[in-house]
Amino acid sequence: MRRISKLMLAVCTMLVLFTESLAEIVPIPVDKVVMDEVNEAYYKGDYEYEDPSLHVTIEEGIFHDTAYLVARIKIADPTQLRSYVTGTNSNQIYNGAQYATELADRVNAVLAISGDVTNLDKKRSGTKNGKHITRNYVTYVANANPDSKTGLGALDILIIDDKGDLTIIPRCTEADIEAFEGNIVSTYSFGPAVVLNGEQMTDFSYRATAYGAKKKAQRICFGQTGPLEYVAVYSAGPDQKRTTDGKKCKGLTMDEFSELVYSQGDVIQAYNLDGGTSTWMVFHGERMNAFGNRSKNAIADIIYFASAWQEETKEEAEE
Repeated sequence: MRRISKLMLAVCTMLVLFTESLAEIVPIPVDKVVMDEVNEAYYKGDYEYEDPSLHVTIEEGIFHDTAYLVARIKIADPTQLRSYVTGTNSNQIYNGAQYATELADRVNAVLAISGDVTNLDKKRSGTKNGKHITRNYVTYVANANPDSKTGLGALDILIIDDKGDLTIIPRCTEADIEAFEGNIVSTYSFGPAVVLNGEQMTDFSYRATAYGAKKKAQRICFGQTGPLEYVAVYSAGPDQKRTTDGKKCKGLTMDEFSELVYSQGDVIQAYNLDGGTSTWMVFHGERMNAFGNRSKNAIADIIYFASAWQEETKEEAEE
């Protein structure tokens, strides 16, 4: 009888907790710019966040004498994968470049990374030939024109669709965009692909000059590892230091970076984004990729993850 009493007490306690607090995973509206404030209770330390809709972990390692970070993200709904870029009619919270920590704070991001140097101010590089820029279902630039000789586009373009899947189209043209079977939410026009359909990319010769493929530099990529599961891989530059022993990092070439990303073992797609001192990985409001160097650039766009876990008290639900 004593065991039954303890069991009944536990059941009653759970029922009380359930009735006092109602919660659910709620898809985030496309036009919502500022997310709900993050519940600090879900941060499990300096390198992990977990609520019923979002789990983020960050690990640090060393590859070719260079420090790196790997953030793994799992979400419950595709709308939790968000794009924010300044200079649009719908995003007038701030109309210019700023540090990614401030952009992430502005939208209440749990994790944010630097994007592809997009700034939708037409005086900037947003209209550069070869790009296709779509953010949150709105297309601002459609200039992925083919080369007259090869018929190929200038850039590898990343597509994020409404299912939360990533597709990379090498040397993408507007015809390739139009032929895409799916609903495009956002596109990114930096690149190149470092992992494509589960295969490591090793030939960056056609982009060596424009993208500094042979240069030892800070780099970051965004990728997918499974349905609603993602990875962001960052590698430090030669002006940064390892936290383990204080020695200077060497930085990675694009070949080395693609090797690092592919070595994570489960990467399906991975797309290189803006590097150098424009590189950012922000978690819990902190710049995770400082590594002893304060040099940093202001940027105008981020890719980020938001919580879809909405909590309300019983009293709020009854109102």
